Amino acid sequence: MVHSAYDSFELLRDCPSKIESVESYSSKILLGCTDGSLRIYAPSDSERSSLATGELRKGAYVLERSLNGFARKPVVSMKVLESRELLISLSESISFHRLPTFETIAVITKAKGANSFCWDDRRGFLCFARQKRVCIFRHDGGRGFVEVKDIGVPDMVKSMCWCGENICLGIRKEYVILNATNGALSEVFTSGRLAPPLVVSLPSGELLLGKVFTL
Repeated sequence: MVHSAYDSFELLRDCPSKIESVESYSSKILLGCTDGSLRIYAPSDSERSSLATGELRKGAYVLERSLNGFARKPVVSMKVLESRELLISLSESISFHRLPTFETIAVITKAKGANSFCWDDRRGFLCFARQKRVCIFRHDGGRGFVEVKDIGVPDMVKSMCWCGENICLGIRKEYVILNATNGALSEVFTSGRLAPPLVVSLPSGELLLGKVFTL
């Protein structure tokens, strides 16, 4: 018997631009698109009346707002920081936006060309990968960010996530733990020959690491 871990259902269709990234904000869905736009979808009026605050549900979503020119390049990743009412977006660089207005309040200029990032909400630490470097910045509140670390790694980082005080990185076809204090790397295991490494943080604080097994 095959176990189905997830249910699949369609929330919206016919987005006019290719979708690069998806994030949820309260009961809304945020789509970062390849043309640099941000499209905000909300439950239809018939669904909204029965929807609890902050809840996503199976049902029709309609376009509420479209922010053309949100970024100059594709919006490849986003993360909502509900405790701080902020949105982080990764495009040409990494930007912070105030919610619910989506006003840009800070741009990390050193993150230009970054391809991945992760956020530690407890300490307000932003970590991002750029070329063969891993950088850590601390949010000082408001619009202020202070650089904490700049660490060299063996290759480009494909995926990353905070793991307590350290950072789990997907590099090449393997996973490693980066000591954020001294830069030391510890091997975990490989992701398999076919799939790139994928690190996902779970609400429990655990990490989900992708691995492909071949027969």
